[in-house]
Amino acid sequence: MIELDAPDWWIQVPVLSGPTIRVREVEAADAAALLELFSDPLVNRYLYSPPASLTKFEGFIGWAQRQRETAKCVCFVVVPKGLQQPIGLFQLRALDGQFQLAEWGFAMAPSFWSTGLFEEAATLIAEFAFAIGVKRIEARAVVKNGRANRALEKIGAKGEALLRKAFKNNEPQFLWAIVSDDWSAPKTPPPSPFEAARMRAQIAKAVAEMPIAPRTVKHQWAPPPYPFFLTEKPEDPGEK
Repeated sequence: MIELDAPDWWIQVPVLSGPTIRVREVEAADAAALLELFSDPLVNRYLYSPPASLTKFEGFIGWAQRQRETAKCVCFVVVPKGLQQPIGLFQLRALDGQFQLAEWGFAMAPSFWSTGLFEEAATLIAEFAFAIGVKRIEARAVVKNGRANRALEKIGAKGEALLRKAFKNNEPQFLWAIVSDDWSAPKTPPPSPFEAARMRAQIAKAVAEMPIAPRTVKHQWAPPPYPFFLTEKPEDPGEK
């Protein structure tokens, strides 16, 4: 279990470290890499529409950091060790005033699917959530999104309900939950030398194929806030 030291997480989010990844708070320099990530239709297929430009992603990052300062939401990026740009995004937001009930949403670059990085990142973030006092984490996944549903089950989430007409085009979703009292980090046997070598090769190949994102341009003005949560329909139809 993660143990947090002062300052409190809403003042400074700790960097979470696993065997092959670092999980840290999203920052301004991540805007271009996130735009690249969410421009992939495979990533967007089961999500609501993300920010559509670099400026809007910069506005999202500024909004996310202000949400964290008020202890309402924290947005993490997933960075494989040996790489600087993020390849995934996790959002954890409060569903009540005490941050005891939370929802998370997540997305990862297809090149990193089936590498074990999702399970590693999700475990770190779940442990972070329970360390700050969250009692229950909920997740929604479109029924047709078999990959997401299997991944949630694999890390110990329990399916609780079928939500009818819960997503765009009236698609149904499954509701999953992890409860702190029942939580134990997934215990998987260490990979064999062959499996470890295969994973390193997959990650190295994916890293080599990823385009280098351009640097974020610093503005003299602050981009307008862009509220965005992966599983929530935008309030303004013009922002879809």
